[in-house]
Amino acid sequence: MIEKILNTSYYLSLVKTFTEDIEYNSSLLPNKKFTKINLSFINKSINSTPEFDIIIKIPKTFTELINELYSNFYLYIANQQFYENFLNPDFKIGELVVRKSGSKNRRYKIKDITEKKIILVEQKKETLKDLNGPAILYQNKKNFSKEFIPIKRPIKKRSLNNYLNLFSNLNNLNPKVDFIPTKFDSVSVFIGAKKILDSFRGIPLLDGTLWNSIPCYYINRDGRESDTMGIEPMLYFAPSYTVAYQQLIQNKIKVNNIILFNDGFNELQQIISDQSQHNFRILGIFSTSIKNRVATIKYWAWHKEEMNFIGSL
Repeated sequence: MIEKILNTSYYLSLVKTFTEDIEYNSSLLPNKKFTKINLSFINKSINSTPEFDIIIKIPKTFTELINELYSNFYLYIANQQFYENFLNPDFKIGELVVRKSGSKNRRYKIKDITEKKIILVEQKKETLKDLNGPAILYQNKKNFSKEFIPIKRPIKKRSLNNYLNLFSNLNNLNPKVDFIPTKFDSVSVFIGAKKILDSFRGIPLLDGTLWNSIPCYYINRDGRESDTMGIEPMLYFAPSYTVAYQQLIQNKIKVNNIILFNDGFNELQQIISDQSQHNFRILGIFSTSIKNRVATIKYWAWHKEEMNFIGSL
């Protein structure tokens, strides 16, 4: 019966081309063949010349696959942001830093920067009344980024290790030696329900979870931010494009991708209007019906017969 409905040779070729010997996210998360095929579409949209925008429609009855794709998409985009921000560090006086290695989680403030050295003072001792003043550390400027990383606020050592381990693993880096960025000149923004982001708390990822291994800020409708870690965010999550625009784009934060997680299609005309000025990509995963499609965006609508067939292979 399936052979009468579908061109089975086409789907066999699709699976072979986009899933065999291809590992997205280094297989750190469960990803079935269907998820890998969709990640390949996203990968192609980002890395083609010229790049293109794409929205993928999946029947809402496939809840498990949709959630699997959400989590893999989130991790994939996070690593894209990591790669795009893999720049030489720019440390500033007054900035907080911590050591990457070691069991202690002491925070230091950069007191001064000279041609060859960076001078630090331990933050908690900075205001202590001591006849000799707080202890001063002198670090070789050349190797500073290999030993220290910037933070936004106090951060648990476990959370920091989750981040270092994840992106070292994804990019074949040595966290003890290689520079690993914790400041980002550009970000990606997810538009969707907060419950999607909250669901990542329950997804194991190496020694942590998907939620507490990736620096992401959630912005609510009142503009208040909450973050998953104490590192400057590489990702933002917002309930609407309007919120993201007001809090990020309007404040001159460079956005690489606007990703719609089953929300924001009613704002698509405004998103496209802003795209020409701010030069971001538009990507999306939807389980609801998509009406009034836009000619400049590619669409891929999966049917349940196709998904069932791919799942049977």
